[in-house]
Formats: sequence, C-alpha cells, structure tokens
Amino acid sequence: MPRKKPDELPPEVQEVVQALLKLARYDGITRSKVAEASPLLALVAQERPHATVAEQARVTEEAIRTHVNSVPNLQDRALLVAGLNLEGDGDSSALEARITSLVYSGDNAWKWEIDSEGAVGRFRSKLLVELAWRLLGGAPTFARPRPPSSELDLAVRLRRQGDDTRAVTVLEGVTKRAGDKRDTQEAWCLLATIAYESGDYDAAEAAFSAALELAAGKRGGKLAMAIDRYARKLTDEEAYERAIAIVRRSLSVYFEGRWLWRRYGCIKWYSGDLLDAYSALTHALNIGYPASRIFHARGQVLAELGQYDRAIAELSEALRVPRSSLSIAVATSARAFAMGMSGELEPALTEFRQSEVVIPDSGWLHYWRALCLLEHGESDKAALSLRRALIATTPALNRPKRERAEELMAGLSWPISS
Repeated sequence: MPRKKPDELPPEVQEVVQALLKLARYDGITRSKVAEASPLLALVAQERPHATVAEQARVTEEAIRTHVNSVPNLQDRALLVAGLNLEGDGDSSALEARITSLVYSGDNAWKWEIDSEGAVGRFRSKLLVELAWRLLGGAPTFARPRPPSSELDLAVRLRRQGDDTRAVTVLEGVTKRAGDKRDTQEAWCLLATIAYESGDYDAAEAAFSAALELAAGKRGGKLAMAIDRYARKLTDEEAYERAIAIVRRSLSVYFEGRWLWRRYGCIKWYSGDLLDAYSALTHALNIGYPASRIFHARGQVLAELGQYDRAIAELSEALRVPRSSLSIAVATSARAFAMGMSGELEPALTEFRQSEVVIPDSGWLHYWRALCLLEHGESDKAALSLRRALIATTPALNRPKRERAEELMAGLSWPISS
C-alpha cells in the first residue's frame, strides 16, 4: 500500500486507526473491547473465515502486541505501550493521563524531546497510523531505517543510542558554524540537557544562556520545556536559588512562557514562598496553561495558605480530570489536609487512608495528617505522624516542611527518631 499524507489516508486505514483509538481510550486494550472492534476482527476474518469471535479477538490482540514489540525506536514503543495500556498496569483509565505519566515519570533513562501534549499528538496522528498500516499488511514502516536528515537529527539519534560523547561533538560543530539560528539554538539546548544530566550544572546554564541569546517566539517551545525539566531537577534537589535564577532568566526572554510560569510557581511553593507561588501559578493559568494541572498545584498552595475552602474546590476540580493513581493520591491527600484543618477530621482521615494505599512513604501525606491531628488535639497521634513524615522518602519533606516538622516534634517533647 502506498503511503499518503495523514489527511489523504484511504478509508480502510482511517477505519482501523479509529478502531485502535477507541481501544486505547478508557483503560486501554482488553480482550472484551477487542472482540467489539469490527474493523480489526475483519482483518483476521479474511484469513480465518471460520474463526469464532473469541479466536479473532485473540489473534488481533496478539498481532497488535507483535507489531508494537517490533518498533525499534524505544520511545515510540513506550508511547504505544502506554497509550494502548498493553502492560495493563491500571495506572490510569485515560490514554492522555497514561502518556502524561510516562513523559513526566522522571526516569532519566528517557530523554523525551516533547511534552505530554506533543506525545499524545504523536501517538494519535503518527504511531496509530503506522500501526494501522502494518495491521493492514503494509510495509514494515517502523523497521525501515532512514539516514539522519540533519546534524541535529543525528545528535538526537546518538543520544537515543546512549552515545552522548559523539552527540556532543556533533552539536558543538553546529554551534560553531554560522547556520540557521533555530538550529543553533536547538544545538545549545541539547548541549545544556546533556550537561545537566551528567551533573555539570555550570556548563548547562552557560549553554542555556547561549540558547536564550538566540530567542525566537513568545513561549520558548523546546527550549522552555528543556529549562522546565532542568528546573524541576534542581527543585527536587532543593537547589531552589539556582532553579529560580534559571527560570527568571528564561522568563525575561519568554514572558508568555506558560510552562516556565508554572515551574516558577512550583519552585516558589517548594521553597516556602507561598504568595509568589500563588501569583505565578495564577499567571500561568491566565496565559493558557491547562487548568486542571494548575488547580492540582495551586490547590495545595491555597491549603498551605489556610484558604481551605478554596483549596478543596480547586483540588476537587483537578480530581475531575483523569490522571494517574499517583497524581490522584497526591491531590486527595492535600484535599484531606484542607478538610481536616477546616473541621472535618473524620472525612479527612478517611481520605488520608485512601491515599496512603498508593503513597505509603510520602512525607507530605504524613506531615499534613499530623497538622490535622494537632489541630484537633490528638498530640500523640500527631507526633507519630510527624516522625513518619521525617523519615519518609517518596517524596521526602521539602526544606520548609522538614524544618517545621522538627520544630513541632521538639515542642511535643518527642524524639525525632527512635
């Protein structure tokens, strides 16, 4: 079958793509859903006209898994596995949330060059189309290697192969030649990413600064996303001042960078500057950052500011959007804190217990529960929760919460560890 542009796909390809997309949506592929995917079953029926529906469904599912497993590009394969939920991990019911969870998993083994929205778009418009062609008997498009289209393409391929040393040589060559400004900026961006992934933050910031000198557009695109990832890493390491500095530098160039404004808000939140955090998150929302993700963060900021009713409203709104089980647990535990502090201790404790099933070693959950218990005069139980909060690691308390927890423990005359 000859390849055509996406908007010129033949009807049979469009039909198979829609069937695959339907399978991917709620919970991903299941045998019962495959049994209702008539366009896919029809492909099996052509070769096995006497097969039962159950047999057709089994063969169809096996074919999908076989074709996905043959994808040599590991990131594309991971997107297909997550989007179709082929591992059946039940982490989320919505394909968008599954892919978002994959892209923002924080696993350094993946060097994603696209954000979650771009990853969802690639899954829908590129990877499902390729999979449909293969199911229809077309050429194995995934297995057909093509030469790099540019030096940047070559560098990206080298990185995916784990050869950062050669990638750096190629990228440095791009920066030394007077070529397209966008290519030069992207080369500096990739060099910065390689540098901070290897722990050389000074080199990373020098490369990011060189990239920012070649700024184009209002929001920053790939460069803003790369800086966002770097700032998140710094925040996780509690290098708040450094994180704030690089994001401020970026916002001086990309003032409408909504990802950067959200990151700035999150850094300020983690560092304990709650009013600045609220302001930055609100600005990110006003310039177009997805509302549910803003409410997920800003609701927690509001809870820490003592605005409990508003916090409950925003966190409840965030929970209406399908998301990963981890994200649900985090938002639910924050809402439980707001509920408990506003007087509803028993419902709050119930939500804490529900969240604890998913995030049992969360310092934040145990810290928030301790504050609720203290508010209601349960000093001994609060001390136990504070002690658990101080030794928890996934995630550990950030600096302001850790210092406050230690103060409270001292005031309760309980040892921090025993």
